Amino acid sequence: MRRALPFSFALIAACSSDPAVTPITDAGTDTGLAVDAPAVDAPAVDVPAVDVPTTGDSGTPARCGAERPDISAVRGTEGLVIAADGTIYFSQSRGVGRIRPGMAPESRWASLPAAATTVWGIALDVANRRLLVGSPATSTIYAVDLTADAPMGTVYLSGAGSPNGLTMGPDGALYYSSFSAAGHVYRVVDGMRTQVTTATIRQPNGVAFHRDGSLYVDSYGAGTLIKLTLTGNMESARETVAMGLGNPDGLAFDAMGRIYIGDNSGGRLIRLDADGSNPEVLQRGISAAANIEFGVGALPCTDIYVASGGTLVRYEMGDTAGASVPWH
Repeated sequence: MRRALPFSFALIAACSSDPAVTPITDAGTDTGLAVDAPAVDAPAVDVPAVDVPTTGDSGTPARCGAERPDISAVRGTEGLVIAADGTIYFSQSRGVGRIRPGMAPESRWASLPAAATTVWGIALDVANRRLLVGSPATSTIYAVDLTADAPMGTVYLSGAGSPNGLTMGPDGALYYSSFSAAGHVYRVVDGMRTQVTTATIRQPNGVAFHRDGSLYVDSYGAGTLIKLTLTGNMESARETVAMGLGNPDGLAFDAMGRIYIGDNSGGRLIRLDADGSNPEVLQRGISAAANIEFGVGALPCTDIYVASGGTLVRYEMGDTAGASVPWH
């Protein structure tokens, strides 16, 4: 959960060096599941998964099913990641919960130290069969062994600042944002970190790799989306691709290259064109909208999950699958 920041629905005026600000339009009537109210979910349907080809050149097709698990009991979460089989992992105070296909939610399936009262980003490191979990309360990123019978977080990186957005890069390294007024993005390999950004970002939050290898970063404090060009795992150029996003938190791409933003203070799921233009509100009323993940595996690939300070949200009106990512 973020500290409350002054927020205005007025769009930030563009200066001559920044892209023009486009008013955010609404996607018509509200769609998706209501927030903070139990959803009436159809029971899981035991049908074979089918191949749904992705569009564009984002990678191999995703496996897609038809399950929509009951998520009404999953509340107050920030971090979110979905494995290739459709298992949903979500952050909780002092732990990580999960929902396996066809199973009920498991609260605090993995435990973290008692001091880890706040847990934000989660990344899935498939190669090493572990979750990487950031806790700003302890300034630590923990590793959780996915093969353990009773998983417990062990220290992967201490002195991490305020680890917020976490993602796995195409190079197999962990990338994360440290949430502060003059924050940075870091790369971590084997518990050793290097700084990626050459200049600060105002409260960097969600991080996600584009299929062209660039790294996109939400600036929560500035209400902008930044594109970082990386050379040798360090920033060599940056560009502001969108403005007036409220307090952007979650960040994801779909198979068409479009961009999805969780506006934390505005409670909105926003979709942008691939170039950052034409912002459209897909859903409102999401309490402290945070991390975003597309369904995969046993789940419909067009469903979009949004972590929330209220009930975990599932937007069921998507029209394409998520982009190819290292953990699928």
